[in-house]
Amino acid sequence: MRVWLASLLAGGAVLAAGSAQAQLLQSWHDCVGDGQAGPLQQINGCSEVIRSGLETPPHLAVAFYNRGVVLQSQGEIERAIADYDRAASLDPTLPDPLAGRGAARFAKADFAGALADYDAALRSRPAKVDALIGRGAAHAALGDFPAAIGDYDRALEIAPASTEALEARGLAYARLGEAERAAADESRAITIDPRDAAAYRNRASLEAARGALQPALADYGAALRLAPGDTYALAGRAWVLTRTGDRAGAAADYAAVLRLRPNDASAQFDQGFARAANGDAAGAVAAYTAAIALDPKDAGAFNNRGDAEAAQGQFRQAKADFDQALALRPGYRLALANRASLALQAGDFAAAAADYSAVLQQDPADLEARLGRAIAYGADKKPTLSLADADAAVRLAPASAEALNTRCWSRALAGQALEAALADCDRAVALKPDAPEAYDSRGLARLRRGDYAPALADYETALKLRPQMASARFGRGLAELKLGRSEEARADLAAAAKLDPDVAANYARFGVTP
Repeated sequence: MRVWLASLLAGGAVLAAGSAQAQLLQSWHDCVGDGQAGPLQQINGCSEVIRSGLETPPHLAVAFYNRGVVLQSQGEIERAIADYDRAASLDPTLPDPLAGRGAARFAKADFAGALADYDAALRSRPAKVDALIGRGAAHAALGDFPAAIGDYDRALEIAPASTEALEARGLAYARLGEAERAAADESRAITIDPRDAAAYRNRASLEAARGALQPALADYGAALRLAPGDTYALAGRAWVLTRTGDRAGAAADYAAVLRLRPNDASAQFDQGFARAANGDAAGAVAAYTAAIALDPKDAGAFNNRGDAEAAQGQFRQAKADFDQALALRPGYRLALANRASLALQAGDFAAAAADYSAVLQQDPADLEARLGRAIAYGADKKPTLSLADADAAVRLAPASAEALNTRCWSRALAGQALEAALADCDRAVALKPDAPEAYDSRGLARLRRGDYAPALADYETALKLRPQMASARFGRGLAELKLGRSEEARADLAAAAKLDPDVAANYARFGVTP
């Protein structure tokens, strides 16, 4: 929120008469920022007015208030609040110190205190626009977006050309999911002031959220031409560039954010995101570690570091990070899903199913969690539960090759409804012919049916697509055995065991053995 200096000079409250009064007049000029006075000169000018002993309480209130404004602009929040307190006690009718203190408390994240101060300022002057905007921001910070919009509406009734109120109302509408009204406010702010960098940035974020990536890039570009050091615009543009495939451009923007805010946790977080997107898992871990050092309570940083650690095979560290993310933010869906995936890979099927269940409690339509739990139940020899989840997944996404393949795999692994399994795998292959998983699942279904030559053909296709696929190598070995190609079978079974020492034991649990 903006806080403005107050001036008494235009009203003739200070009269030059003699050297003391002349010095006082100069101090007032400095205090109100005349003659392009710098912050230190302004603070000194207000201090000299306060020490002069020549001013009335109402005038001293203005000096304390002005000094508070400058101190706040320099980051001296506690000293600013102390000055606003003195100003308010010297002149209880003056709303500016109350609004100024509200802005200072907002800067400290004391949103309830800010709200109380803005309420008091508006009781004194109901049409004070900056206090209405400030109170709206406090309401928004406390999650009461309708109340925030009410304050911004009132501010705009009084000052229709207030771009600050339009920008803020646009953000509040966005938080309520009213994207069109939000974009209209940001566009109106741009029409009023084409050099309003914040409005371009806000509109860009709305465009990015609805997938309009090129308009978002254009608006982020406009914002950065007007304000080259706007780190929020740089980070937003980097996010969009990542999704357009311009990873180098995204990395450059994230690096610029980090140069401008080297000790900012979110900047380090963004750098981790960029490195992960570029396939640099080790670099991502380093950046997320730096973010965590700056903000140890950031559950997102722990989750993302765990993801990067898992990509490097550091499963123990990854699990510890997912656990910590969930300790900081219970029910965190991304961390639950990541931990479930990790448990699935580790063969802890009960733990995987439990975490996927927690995700599905929050969102029963989460396709990835539904498929993950189907696989976990199937691997845990719970075919009825596995098939129920696979059926639900296909209902959610009838044209999903992944859902169809999972249902095929669930049936094939259990040795049940093999004709239906083949039908699902046929559809999965047709939808995604370059996915080795569907050929691997269909190979198993055919192997179960005794169709060894077609099974062999499926496993060979899977291995052409992914030569290091242990399950396909094992399945091909089994098919070769059944077809009397024992030397090739022994080679494939040995290769499969080298790729995954547990592959034979895992299949043996379901009666699939050489």
